[in-house]
Order: sequence, then C-alpha cells, then structure tokens
Amino acid sequence: MKKRITIVLALILSITLLLFTAKIVDAIANPDSITLHTVRVYQNIFEDDDMLFIISYDVAYGSEPSEPAEDTFQMSIFSVNATSLIQSRALNDYQYNVHSIYFDADDASSLTWGSDYVVRVMGNPVFFTPTEDVTMDSKTLSESWSWTTGTAEESRDLLKVYCISLAEDLELSDDWTTLIVSTPDREVLNSTGRIVFLAAIPGLDSVVSNLFQLASYASDVTKQTVTAILEEELTVKNQLGASISGAFDGIGVFFNVSGNTASMMWALLFILVVASIIFLNSNNPTAALVLSVPIIILTVAAGAVPMAALFTGAVILIVYMGYHIWLRGM
Repeated sequence: MKKRITIVLALILSITLLLFTAKIVDAIANPDSITLHTVRVYQNIFEDDDMLFIISYDVAYGSEPSEPAEDTFQMSIFSVNATSLIQSRALNDYQYNVHSIYFDADDASSLTWGSDYVVRVMGNPVFFTPTEDVTMDSKTLSESWSWTTGTAEESRDLLKVYCISLAEDLELSDDWTTLIVSTPDREVLNSTGRIVFLAAIPGLDSVVSNLFQLASYASDVTKQTVTAILEEELTVKNQLGASISGAFDGIGVFFNVSGNTASMMWALLFILVVASIIFLNSNNPTAALVLSVPIIILTVAAGAVPMAALFTGAVILIVYMGYHIWLRGM
C-alpha cells in the first residue's frame, strides 16, 4: 500500500513540474529577431596575457518580456565547431547592446589565441528551444581582425577606439539616445554611455579612464615610515644608565604612572624650582624664563623630557620675548 502511495505522489509531482515548466516556457515569446553583430578579442587589458571578448548583439522585442534578460538569455563561448561550452555570461538587457566575457591570465592559458572559437547569443534552454536564427545566433572567429593583441598600452588604446565605434553604432539604432559627447581633445562616453559600457565591461574605467567624460581613479598611496632615531635614543636608560632608569620605574609604580612619566615629572619639578629661585632673587620673570632654558635642554638630553617639549618651550619663549620687546618698544 505504501509503495502505491509513493508511486502516485511521484506521478503527481512529475506532472506538476512538467506543467509548471511548460507554463514558464510558454510565458516568453521568441524574440522578433536575434543577431550577433560583432566580436573582438583583446589581450593584456586588465593583466598580462588575459583575454577580453567584446560582443555587440541585438535581441529584438517589440515589447520587452517582463522577465529580466539575465534569466532568459546568455552569451556563450564554445570550442571549435561548438562541441563544448567554455564559458557563458547572462545578458544585461534586451535589444541592441554590448556585452563581454573575460578570461584572466590563468583561465586564458587554456585557450589558443586566434582559434576558431564559436561565440553565441542564445535563449536559456529552460525558456526556449535552441534554434539558429530564431532563439540563437552564432559567429565563428575565423577572421584574423577579430583578434587584437599588443602591449597593455596598445591594446587599451585600440579598445578605447573600438568602444567609441560601438557607441556610435548603438546611437544609430532606435534603442539608444546619445552616448557620446565631444570634448576639445576627443570623443568620450557621456554619463549614459558610462552606465552602458561599465555594465557590459565591468572595471573598464580602471584601465581606460580617458574613454569616459566622468572618470574615477583609484589613488595608489604609499605609506611612509617615519623614523625618529634621535628621540628613540634619548631615553633615561640610554643616557643615564639602567640603575637610574630603574629608580624612576620604581617611583612610577608608587604613583601609578610609567617610569618615563615619573622622570618627566621630576625634570619639570627641577625646572620649576630653578625658575622660582631665579625669580625670587631677581624679581624678573624674563630672566627666570631665559635662564631655565639650559636646564630644559639638559633634561631633554638626559631623556627625561621629550624633544617635542623642547621645541614647544622654545616657541613659547620666542613669542614671549617678542611680545616683551615690542611692548618696551612702544
């Protein structure tokens, strides 16, 4: 009994799937026409020895299907005589457009430059019955001009020229408006052209930035390592010895601060005492400030006070003296 129930359920499931699939296939009509216009292959675009297939096509519909093109159509590259699929990529859109398939250097090493590969724009077999000139169109790369090689700079310059040519072809169709704008130096893609070609060739602006009216650049910032050899050498341990440094570490433990902070506190206290003694005996704040400078220099040389403090003190002294002299001059 259980076996019969299992068989019945399996039949119901199979029929449901068949009906569901048939419904999907019937939901999308064949295109009014399907054409693979041009194919060019470029080398050394994003990295040495890579391959970039640039394809223009037209999957024409009087009224575009509601299903996205990426689900219903794809661009594929097959081996010689189309015996096996090498790589495919879903289409971005219907109608007259541009597309690409990219092989990095590792993947391109399995391809043979100049071979008669077959490029095909085709409907997804889930939705369409593959039929040449009805739901798919193929082109064999038999002409030598389809293969464009050179140094990275040469290939990118040729690709830039070709992209402008493709944009001009798109403009002549009924599917696009203006994609190109003229500048004093050259023709470039405008904001609409930028969207179209970056969707077709992701990352194109990173290697052929002068193709676009609006270009983005990735800044290559080299981090600089700053060495402060003198400051690193001016420590209490290096200048006065490990025993004195250890004594300051002990004082720091008592006050819950580091040994460096303890030595700096001692140095500042010593400077304050010297400046106070001078001021109390001379009643001259300028003399107290000026005569404290040698003490500050000695504490910096001993490693007790950071060198930055010396420069800060020097700036304050210069400003103070300038202000004092200016007042006396008035």
